[in-house]
Amino acid sequence: MQLTILKIVLWPKNTNLRPRVVPFEPGKINVITGDNGTGKSTLTWIVDYCLGSEKCSIPVGLIRDLTGWFGLHLKLANTEMIIARRNPEDQRSTTDLYWNEGLKLEVPAVVLKNARVDDLKNRFNQIGHLPSLDFATDDVVGYAGRPSSRDMAAFNFQPQHIIANPYTFFFKADTTEHREKLRIIFPLVLGSIDATTLAKQREFRDAEREHDKVRRELEARTTAARAWEAEVESYYLQAKGLGLLADAPSPSPNWGLDKYLLELRRVPDSVRRMDLPEVREGTNEAASGEFVRVAAEEDQLAQDTGSLKRRLDKIDQLAASLNDYGSSFTSQEDRLEGVGWLEEKLRDNHECPVCAAVHTDGNARLTELKTLAREMRTLAVSVRQAPAKLDQEQATLRQELRDKENLLSRARQKRKFLEERTSAFAAQRQRVRQIYLFVGRVEQALENVMSSRNVDDLQDKARALAERLARLRRELDGRSRQDRLDAAIDKVSARIADYAKSLRLEHATENVRLSIRELTLQFRPLSGRTDFLWEVGSGQNWVGYHLAGLLALHEHFNSLPHNPVPRFLMIDQPSQVYFPEAWPAIDKTPGGNKLSERSPDIEGVRRIFTVLSQFISVLKGQFQVIVTEHAGSITWQGIENVHLVANWREGHDDFLIPAEWQEKPK
Repeated sequence: MQLTILKIVLWPKNTNLRPRVVPFEPGKINVITGDNGTGKSTLTWIVDYCLGSEKCSIPVGLIRDLTGWFGLHLKLANTEMIIARRNPEDQRSTTDLYWNEGLKLEVPAVVLKNARVDDLKNRFNQIGHLPSLDFATDDVVGYAGRPSSRDMAAFNFQPQHIIANPYTFFFKADTTEHREKLRIIFPLVLGSIDATTLAKQREFRDAEREHDKVRRELEARTTAARAWEAEVESYYLQAKGLGLLADAPSPSPNWGLDKYLLELRRVPDSVRRMDLPEVREGTNEAASGEFVRVAAEEDQLAQDTGSLKRRLDKIDQLAASLNDYGSSFTSQEDRLEGVGWLEEKLRDNHECPVCAAVHTDGNARLTELKTLAREMRTLAVSVRQAPAKLDQEQATLRQELRDKENLLSRARQKRKFLEERTSAFAAQRQRVRQIYLFVGRVEQALENVMSSRNVDDLQDKARALAERLARLRRELDGRSRQDRLDAAIDKVSARIADYAKSLRLEHATENVRLSIRELTLQFRPLSGRTDFLWEVGSGQNWVGYHLAGLLALHEHFNSLPHNPVPRFLMIDQPSQVYFPEAWPAIDKTPGGNKLSERSPDIEGVRRIFTVLSQFISVLKGQFQVIVTEHAGSITWQGIENVHLVANWREGHDDFLIPAEWQEKPK
């Protein structure tokens, strides 16, 4: 994908200040040199963030304290684009985006949100001709979603912690998600598969599902046909039993399915010709309604009869209790007869005939006894009168009970009659209903048998799908695809070896090869042992092979007609593994520093720039490299295709955050 960085732009929070613009040259090795803490390494994270990274990795501190928006001015194949993302402040990230695309663009003084990050990603997907289909296959699951422009970032950045890392070769491949996705998209970026291949893979999966569906339906119909073959004889015998095929012959052992079907097809016409009894609508319903009414009347009479019996039983129990109670009262009344005698004796002299005590004011106990005696006599009279009333009540209840029992007997006789009549109607209707239901089942069976036997259309469809699958299998032949992938890896690996030799790296002659499975480089010495990059010593080798691998990959990417990987590479501190005793003065032409006097460390860094220059020449300037470096100009002076962007040291160019941004207001 043709994408060149023209400028990195920072818009200050203080809108009275001018944006900070760092310009770059297309088709060159753009170098920014400077001291530690000047913002060189931050450029990598600004570019990554502006190209749609989900997380803002721009270091917190002065840069994020003073910057409101981070942006890029890009040159595409036919247009230019200015994009900016808002400083997320305390958030992990933000989706606020400024986006403008046109032929000739100027960096605006102020930017405002007008789009979302997802819109930008979709635009880059479109520019990179990335397919909208996913990688999901029977063998690829998990991280097999559609490829994204964000997946290509693995090939565009080599920050400090990656370029000299023996365990991680690609940017962000130190996380499981990016590592697994990178393994999946590698065949796409290497050109062994393309959007057409993914479309055919999707077509193959859809055709395979459709073929399985048709095959299952075909098997189901065949199974149903066999099942119906076992049922038709039973239906034939039932039809004869119901009198629907009275003149039909008895089945013969040599009868086939077609014979049974021929006979059963006569059943519907036979029913139409039969003189089935007419059951008038509502006849059975009326009888059933009368039966329900009589049954309800019977239930009510039974309840009334039971209630009368319970009342009569209680009155009988009450009469027996009154008899016992009356006898008891008679005894009590006899005991109180002496109260009258005692009252007569005390009427004149008030002297007790028993104890000779004198009661001139009356005797309270005697008064109580007199009151009790009167109440007992009154209650005894009531008890003696009660049996006559109970006898009358008993006679009335017995008469009502006899009347209810007579009514109940008549209701039961009527219910029995209606029950027999309703059963006759039900039996008659049941037989007619049974016949019609059977005819319906026979017609359905005949239809199912014919449907299950008519599989020509399904067989034709299954045959066409099988042919289509065979064609797609040939076009998606895994061996051919693997051969294309192996050829691409061989090509890239050969160029890695060439760059390694130019960088004078160890093991360059040991059959170095790119390993997609391990996402690193592997070496095979003559002994036959396989070693990986993390098993090869020396930081110089780690940095050199990272550069050799990325340059070889980009050389291959640019040879393809359409490749989604942007044509730029950002490298941060490739000289970090070289430690000369002293770098020559940065701002002076090294008068006494002849090539013969340079240290091996300086020569090692110069080889890096020399190889980068050779790479730019091979691609005829159709690629951009950005190097942020602590080393000075002695490491690249005299090398072609190198463009010094800035020297971020005291007394030279402004740092990433210019001095005027840091001035305190007066």
